[in-house]
Amino acid sequence: MKISTWVVVGIVLLTSGCGQMHYPDGPVIKYKVGDQPEWAGIDWDDSDWSTYVQKEADDIFWARIKLNFSEDWGSDQHLGLFLAVFGDYDLYWDSVWIGSNGQPGLENENDKSSEYHRFFLIPDSLSRKGPHVLALRASQKYYTADGTIRDFMINNYLELVQKPIRFSMYINLLAGAFLITAIYFFILYVNDRNSFPVLLFSISSFLFFLLISTEYIKFYVPFHYSKFYTRLEIISLLTFLISFLIPLYFSIQFAFLKRKWWLPIYSLLLLYIYIFYHNYGNYDEMTVYLTSSMWISSVVIVGYGVVRQVKGALLVFMGLLINVFIHYGMRNYDYSLVLSFIILLLCMFYILALRIREQREAYEFSLVQTTRLKHELLKKKIQPHFLMNTLTSVIDWVEESPQKGIQFIEALAEEFDLLNQIEDKQLIPISQEIQLCTSHLKIMEYRKEIEYIWEDEQIDPEEKIPPALIHTLLENGITHCLPLPSGNIRFKLSYEANAKAKTYYFFTYATLRMPSQEIVEGTGTKYVKARLTESYGNRWDFQSEQTEEGWKNVITIYKP
Repeated sequence: MKISTWVVVGIVLLTSGCGQMHYPDGPVIKYKVGDQPEWAGIDWDDSDWSTYVQKEADDIFWARIKLNFSEDWGSDQHLGLFLAVFGDYDLYWDSVWIGSNGQPGLENENDKSSEYHRFFLIPDSLSRKGPHVLALRASQKYYTADGTIRDFMINNYLELVQKPIRFSMYINLLAGAFLITAIYFFILYVNDRNSFPVLLFSISSFLFFLLISTEYIKFYVPFHYSKFYTRLEIISLLTFLISFLIPLYFSIQFAFLKRKWWLPIYSLLLLYIYIFYHNYGNYDEMTVYLTSSMWISSVVIVGYGVVRQVKGALLVFMGLLINVFIHYGMRNYDYSLVLSFIILLLCMFYILALRIREQREAYEFSLVQTTRLKHELLKKKIQPHFLMNTLTSVIDWVEESPQKGIQFIEALAEEFDLLNQIEDKQLIPISQEIQLCTSHLKIMEYRKEIEYIWEDEQIDPEEKIPPALIHTLLENGITHCLPLPSGNIRFKLSYEANAKAKTYYFFTYATLRMPSQEIVEGTGTKYVKARLTESYGNRWDFQSEQTEEGWKNVITIYKP
């Protein structure tokens, strides 16, 4: 970054009131290619030196910075110097060698011993009031077109070294919280793979963890300056992914109606920003435009939710506005990054928790509704009208044909026995469901003296479905249909499955009683939908429609 996080830390230190602080006023860095020991001298005339120098990979060159202290540093403190430099160098302070970082002029591929960030302790005798000169004898094998001294800072040595470490301690705690959050919600997603927003939240938390860890790894892991842009590329890629996922997450949570055309356009915009600024090596500008696109898109999407009065949208919208202010209003990059991530994660977590609660309430409501509808259907079986008609039919058949009367009673007993076995189960084998349907058709044949034909094909007897699902559709067909001219009503159940879903097709071949009547959702259809929700959440689809041959029902159950 052009404005290093270390400079920010230095400014915080200088304004924190921790002891007597001294900082040079407007230092100018001057360069010259060549190698003369005299150039480290405090009195050397560098008026013909340049603020930028053309250099080759094998060149030795010098850099000088003139400083001026308005008063003594103090005997109870020790002067420290921080340098962020592209190159290997020997460091001189007022002509005195202070230390080395690598081997200037001897850099090679196999021995990258220098560190991009280094701290040096300045002798107390060289930190008195008056002018001083910081000089570097350096070489720069890599990135020769870039500047050499990227950042430098002077402060109390202990504060200079300890402040970033203390700050990184809190950063590590925050990164750990992001990591634990990512793992926890990923486990939730594994247990319920139908919840895509949970996966997005987990991935976003993990990317936050990686971005913060990569951004502040420089505090405690030394690296060679040739790896400087590698770190920036990782940060830029993580920023790109986050800038894409956050608006996508909000567009799903707030049901953004324009997502189908907005998503490809937004993706192309982010990709253009990433490629354009990556080619120029301008990672700071790339980060600015990527995050700006993220904030603008998120605010627009959530604002659209506010207009539509989506639950939770207003609070998230206010959180995002506060986040935008923090991100762009605070000059301290470290604090703005941390605070904006915390608030953003809280906004995401809030809307996720709200949606999970809504899904839980809907599920609990479906359980109550299923129980109520199940009891209504059971009441329908044993209501006086049904029993009276059935018993009357039994009496008639016993008088006319005792043998068929016994068969009628056995069919009636079989259906009640099956209903008793399955009423409290969530799923039953499809073979048991078919047995319930054929038993019911036997009863209705005796009652209505109509031939009912049952057919099924490609049925996997081990597959399970909610109880009385097909039976309910069968009853609807019997109630709302008349026999064909051939004198019968035919029912057909078929099944097919693929990698994504299982589908049941249930056809009723008959003449509709009132084909032009508007379809109203009755108790049976409500029962079917409630049972599907209870067993499969929202991983199902139910279609029921009139056909030329009668009626068609399609139940699709999507695989997790």
